[in-house]
Amino acid sequence: MITRKFRYLIISFLLLLFSPLSALADDAQNYQQYVSEIEQRLDTATTLYEQNHMDEARRTVQMAYFEIFENLEGPIRINISAKKSYQMEAMFGTIRKMMNEKLPKDQVVATIHQLKQDLQDVLPILENGQSLEGEASHDVYGQADIAPHWKQSFKAIDDNLASMLTAYQKGDFKAAKNFAQKAQYDGYKNSEMEMSVRTNRSAKISGAINHQFYDLIKLSEKPNNINELGYQTTLLLQDISDLLPNLPTTREEQNQVAAPSADAGSATESKANDVDWSKVARTVNQQIQQAIQTYKQGDAQKAMLDVQDTYFDVFENSGFETKIGSRDSKFKAQLEGYFTRLVSLMKAKDSVEAMQVQAKGLENGMDQAVNMIQGTGKNDWSLFLYSLLIILREGLEALLIVAAIVTYLVKNNHQDKLSVIRQSVYVALAASVVTAIIFQLIFSNAGASRELLEGFTMIFAVVMLFMMSYWLLSKVEANNWKRYLEGKLSLALTTGSLVGLWLTSFLAVYREGAETVLFYYALAADAQTTMGIMYLVAGFVVGAILLAICYFIMRYSVVKLPLKPFFMVTGSFMYLMAFVFAGKSILELIEGKLFEPTLLPNVPEIPWLGIYPYVQTLIPQVILVVAAIFAFIYMKRQSRMAH
Repeated sequence: MITRKFRYLIISFLLLLFSPLSALADDAQNYQQYVSEIEQRLDTATTLYEQNHMDEARRTVQMAYFEIFENLEGPIRINISAKKSYQMEAMFGTIRKMMNEKLPKDQVVATIHQLKQDLQDVLPILENGQSLEGEASHDVYGQADIAPHWKQSFKAIDDNLASMLTAYQKGDFKAAKNFAQKAQYDGYKNSEMEMSVRTNRSAKISGAINHQFYDLIKLSEKPNNINELGYQTTLLLQDISDLLPNLPTTREEQNQVAAPSADAGSATESKANDVDWSKVARTVNQQIQQAIQTYKQGDAQKAMLDVQDTYFDVFENSGFETKIGSRDSKFKAQLEGYFTRLVSLMKAKDSVEAMQVQAKGLENGMDQAVNMIQGTGKNDWSLFLYSLLIILREGLEALLIVAAIVTYLVKNNHQDKLSVIRQSVYVALAASVVTAIIFQLIFSNAGASRELLEGFTMIFAVVMLFMMSYWLLSKVEANNWKRYLEGKLSLALTTGSLVGLWLTSFLAVYREGAETVLFYYALAADAQTTMGIMYLVAGFVVGAILLAICYFIMRYSVVKLPLKPFFMVTGSFMYLMAFVFAGKSILELIEGKLFEPTLLPNVPEIPWLGIYPYVQTLIPQVILVVAAIFAFIYMKRQSRMAH
């Protein structure tokens, strides 16, 4: 098995073979000529920088790397060490960054002098020849001030970028792009590194790292970019390694919060658990403005990714979304809508002014959310009210579906099958808790996974609900329900029908359950005293009692309806739920970054009906309407044939 270190060496040899001056290197190995040429170009760059020709100075440094230093990179790795080659490569990038930031001339000259000195130091070794030293490609792994978690995350980035370069050299651009994306998501985003950099360094630095990844991804898609790809890879790894010393890990911070000193008292606990939500809101607003600026510069795809990353990496992963949802789910959905509309406007190449309208609405909403969470109304009674509303709001929809199924079984003398439905509810509740724990503890930075799970669960629920509604409504016609009454259709439930009822009940509870658990988890963080916990639990208990009352009202009132109205009411209700879920499920997939939305400006947004102004959310609802029309025509025809 070839190690990562030697993969870099192989790549270096390939780079050497393909570089413009490789033939000259093979013929003469004139290292002195290369070093002299690099020094001359660096001196030219210094002069240009002094004369304020910034672009030309940066370009001269860049070409010194591409056209000349590439010929030295492989020999330095072989005769000295991969680490030394890596450090010298990074210095070219450092000089360009210093020029780009217009730092004082003395600082730039000092860095150029250091690079020239390094070139002179390696020259005798290259000319005399020396064996390879077994050093790692990076010094990250040996630094005591870098947390083990970050070393592991950096290795994931390092290995994937090495694989990217290898795939690119083979001409497999698709694989190269996949490795670059994997490096960004596995190593930088999902490892919590991005969040920690944003929190402990700055949002600007975190955004710059993401942009470097995006540049690599774009470079990896097209041929003849090997020099630029290798240079940008080296620069990115250097920038990341510079951020890691003494960078706190999110897990360590959570442990510190979870275990305050025993003498601190409730005041200290409150302070430890409090988050500066106004800072989170500012970060969201800043990154949205950065995304709009990226859009103005002509890169709509990167701008859309920036908006989506802001949603997942700041709004959702900070816990802000869940905090808001635990108090007002409608308001949470409203804020989510701003992100979705921004993406759709960018996809449609709309005006910056239209985007700024959405950005301003989001900014106002963020301010309102901060006041709601950090305002003076945060007391034990507010915890009781929020707890009560969560269970009522999230549970009522599921309860109505389950109650309709139970009532159907009772009304048609299938009481012996009620245990199956109870089992589905118990399994759904257990699965909800497990899913919530997994997302909270393991996938807290993979917000897209949560949205996708919710979306696909609802799509499955749409299918089951539509089938149930058709089955029930098909009994409305007089002859049909008469035969049903006479026992020709109700001798026994088939296995398939029973499985369908089980799944419908399960999905109704499961799709609401996991989010409910997460909301209570967020609310519990505000209950920092024993009394606060008691009020939270009391709200849950009262809400559960009210749900039970609603269940029994429906259970013992609807069952008394004549069979035809019963089928009409329950079948229509099932269809309505299928219609609502159809729109919401696709919206979840959009928010999970499965695809970008296409905005329809004149379509109203009616969340309680699941209607949203996007082509993708409306298509399945149109299909449901067409299916309902065909089902109605089919049922009428079947009724006429039965006469």
